[in-house]
Amino acid sequence: MNLQRGSCQVIRSQKSSFSWVAELLWSLSLLRINFRYKETLFGYGWFFLQPVALTVIFTYLFNRFALITTGDVPYTLFAAIGLVSWSLTALVVNHSTYCITGLHDMVKRAAFPKILLPLSAVIATGVDLVAMAGLLDILFVYYQVSLSWAVSWIFILGVIHLTLLIGLSCLASLANVFFLRDIGQAIPLLLQLWFFSSPVFYSSSLLPEGFRSLIRWNPMTGLIEGYRSVLLLGHPPPLDFIIPAGLVSLGVFVVGLICFWRVKEIISDFL
Repeated sequence: MNLQRGSCQVIRSQKSSFSWVAELLWSLSLLRINFRYKETLFGYGWFFLQPVALTVIFTYLFNRFALITTGDVPYTLFAAIGLVSWSLTALVVNHSTYCITGLHDMVKRAAFPKILLPLSAVIATGVDLVAMAGLLDILFVYYQVSLSWAVSWIFILGVIHLTLLIGLSCLASLANVFFLRDIGQAIPLLLQLWFFSSPVFYSSSLLPEGFRSLIRWNPMTGLIEGYRSVLLLGHPPPLDFIIPAGLVSLGVFVVGLICFWRVKEIISDFL
């Protein structure tokens, strides 16, 4: 009887602890969203203004002047899917960079799982994803694109993408803690290089074969081409791209969590 009571108390304690962590994670995510947009002139309108503006720029600049061909697929949709995929990744990296240092007082004074900070940056970016998905829905209706059974692959692609984002968020947040003076300059440059080496506004099929074998190890290549294949062509994602993307994303995820686990006790000492 006493053993049963003890077991019930442990279960209640675990549930209470999990509930507290979940509530704190949600509060941190909302705090990050409000901090980013509440005091701006357009407020939450930036959710829609940014993806719309970038899609228009991509369509008229690259399609009209660079003459990039996409076959029967409207270039606006082609570019929008690449843009949404890339923007989500870039936003997570940018917002994660200061997710710890931006709350240094809280990190120093409060005892809580520090891993919640980079996770909150990933969750907060989900609001941007909803806005961008709304833009894609409008484009799909406008161009009368119908989805096929291949859309079920979105779940697998989403898991791979989320795995990559969590790993990147952990690494970017830690980098800004331990390499504060350098990371502010390095991350924008690295994101620029990563952007142009990813098929955001062009198709990887336009690249030479030798370069394609190299670029497939860029996880964004597999994700972007996978999303386009599933949503626009009605085909499963190309395995020669999605398998390397999954392996690299898993590696980034594992390295990010291991690094965070090893230094979580000394983070506050560097703030």
